[in-house]
Amino acid sequence: MIKNRLLLAIAMTVLLAKAIYSQEFHFTLQTGMAWYSMKDLKKLNAECQALTPFETKLTSDFPVTIQWGAQAAVRLLPYYFLGIRYTFNSTGSRVTESDYSGSYYFDQVVNGHTAGMINRFRFFNFGTVQLNVETNFGLVYSILKLNENLAITDTLFTDSEKYTSISMFLEPRLHTSFEWKYLRAGIYFGYFIDPWSTVVNTDKHEFEEKVSWTGFRFGIEIGVSTKAKRMKVTKDLR
Repeated sequence: MIKNRLLLAIAMTVLLAKAIYSQEFHFTLQTGMAWYSMKDLKKLNAECQALTPFETKLTSDFPVTIQWGAQAAVRLLPYYFLGIRYTFNSTGSRVTESDYSGSYYFDQVVNGHTAGMINRFRFFNFGTVQLNVETNFGLVYSILKLNENLAITDTLFTDSEKYTSISMFLEPRLHTSFEWKYLRAGIYFGYFIDPWSTVVNTDKHEFEEKVSWTGFRFGIEIGVSTKAKRMKVTKDLR
């Protein structure tokens, strides 16, 4: 029984590899700019400033940062590509103040690892130029680090917390690609929708504020592709 299952698994793997090999395959690296909502975390900064007994400045409040990642897709139908994509995002904020008597800062640093499925539909093809629409979805694993530091003369007070969360996302995109032989390049513009998720620390305590990566995405990609191979038909002349 085990031998039969093993042979069946090998046969299915060979057939799948042959099917993919006969199709058009893309592998690209991408980088671009990403905007983030982070509504709750921005509100936390405002509350921090209101509660501190001295005046503070907000020097950074989850600004636009560079996004990078990689993706692979295979052409399953004449106008449909299926694939996978990984992207990494990082942003943060700082509330701070310092004078002759001491210094204070409150930092929030957020990292996001995104893994999802690519659903690409090609609706325009003119030679080496293609125009595509994508509806992508998947999971976001977020890591939130809070660091607070107060130094007064020779006394130092510090506090730090680490929280994590997993949420689902949806990302519609417009994607234009250009091909030359086995090289390909493209630009994309989309909107990343990330519903808020429960954020917990290492002790499984929930954090009231939520992480939200929702915002616009814009960038470029460059990579390689293989063209679909044509099936050859041979006749037995005997």
